[in-house]
Amino acid sequence: MGLKDFKLWEKNVPDADLVFSIGDLNNEGLPTLTPYLLKGEKLRPAIIVCPGGSLQFRASGEGEPIAKWLNQIGINAFVLNYRVAPYTPFTSTKDAVRAVRYIRYHALELNIDPERIGMIGFSAGGYLTAFIGTHYDNGIIEPESRNAQIMSMLLGEPDFNDPIDQTSSKLNAIILCYAETSPFSKEKLPPDSLLTKDITVDEFIDFTSNHKHVTAKTPPAFLWVTATDHWNFQRQNLLFAQALNELNLQFDLHIFSKGPHGLGLGEDEPTVAIWPKLCENWLQGLWLKSFK
Repeated sequence: MGLKDFKLWEKNVPDADLVFSIGDLNNEGLPTLTPYLLKGEKLRPAIIVCPGGSLQFRASGEGEPIAKWLNQIGINAFVLNYRVAPYTPFTSTKDAVRAVRYIRYHALELNIDPERIGMIGFSAGGYLTAFIGTHYDNGIIEPESRNAQIMSMLLGEPDFNDPIDQTSSKLNAIILCYAETSPFSKEKLPPDSLLTKDITVDEFIDFTSNHKHVTAKTPPAFLWVTATDHWNFQRQNLLFAQALNELNLQFDLHIFSKGPHGLGLGEDEPTVAIWPKLCENWLQGLWLKSFK
């Protein structure tokens, strides 16, 4: 606690040269990580917090309160201040990928176990979390695959002169809270502004449908959503869980009977308020080490 925000890039910030015709106060000085670090030299897990906000803003109730809860259960936390509109979702994704690499690169100096780095995402932040959980290191591991080619076209190439960019973006756990895991489909086509002539619509939909990219290397996942969430992300979470189940991967899925979208810690909804404890128990069982 008390540390200044960490800049994800000191120089050569991707998309920093973009100029917008409207004001952009939401993104001034970003992207950064706000650290919430526990005292002591013990190596602890770390979890990156990705607030929601439809990639238009960052919901404050899904940032600092989540980081403080993680501290309470013995986990270091970082709130990711990723760039939002008028930047595209690809810029937000670049920031999220870089955050994982940054923390792993600096893990030991921050008293973080580099093999226990997770990410928790809410709503649109859940998309970023699911994307990294299923696409991590793509383009480095299989540079000739079509998926890697699309990754390169949409997210750019890693900087081979930057040691952080050469650090793995693998997550060791993902936590998806009322997450939009697969935003596009045949019924909900992506806007033309996101498309490029070198990628077909079908390829774009497939690339952003994270449940289709679950593999044996996808990290363990904890998912929750409510049955009455008006954004109707229930099916997306079921598809993601089904993909995990088909590969016998470790996951928890909780669909609570009622509650609106955007509940954060769920303190105002009795049926949902148990989720932080369920998640804590899941993390304890997953990493088999005391956090405190």
